[in-house]
Amino acid sequence: MRLRFAAIAALGLSWWTPGGPAAAPAPAPIEGKERIEVIERLQTQQRQITSLRATVVQRRRHPLLTSEAVSEGTLLLQKPNRVRWEVDKPDRAVMVIDGRSLVTYRPDRQEAERRDLGADFGARAAVEFLASGMSLAVPELEKRFQVDMHREDGILVLVLTPRSRWAAKAVASLALYRQEQDAVPSRIVISGQPGDRTEITLTDIVINPPVAEDAFTLRLGPGVRVTDLSRPGGEKGSDR
Repeated sequence: MRLRFAAIAALGLSWWTPGGPAAAPAPAPIEGKERIEVIERLQTQQRQITSLRATVVQRRRHPLLTSEAVSEGTLLLQKPNRVRWEVDKPDRAVMVIDGRSLVTYRPDRQEAERRDLGADFGARAAVEFLASGMSLAVPELEKRFQVDMHREDGILVLVLTPRSRWAAKAVASLALYRQEQDAVPSRIVISGQPGDRTEITLTDIVINPPVAEDAFTLRLGPGVRVTDLSRPGGEKGSDR
């Protein structure tokens, strides 16, 4: 099972269906004084958050997939850019971001992949999208995204569109859904190329849980084959 972010998660709002029904009218945007008030409320909530833990269900559709791919697991996130995502179903996997690198470990295969966030633009962009998906600091988001707001059935929706054409090649948009009273999104929808859509749903959300010092350290045994995707020919036995 491929882990897909932003970071993201992780970006349009509907399934791509060739020849399907016409799209519903676009909802009215939140603008002016109301938009300012929403941003101020989000900023106040975000200042109180340093970490979160949640149960995660990820659903992905892609033209090359014969059916929807579903994975289940848990997410631990600590500001500004540390992540531990453990997938339990259908195949076990652990992804850890420590701010410098991204490591994905598949224990059943005894294989791991490592990416240097400083050297790997794609990995760095994925991490930035995941962090953006969990942070609702609109003034900071607007430096990298066009941020549009509206409501759907009482749910506040933020739609982030990358300003960078390089990021836009990988991710078209990121939609964040949250209840007005909630500090973090409960649903993130990521759209890439036509037909490529990933939806991440968060439940059992805990704000500011205790975080162990080694929570974002992934120790691999000597029998694990590690491939460093930041460098050609980077395969080796184990590096930590």
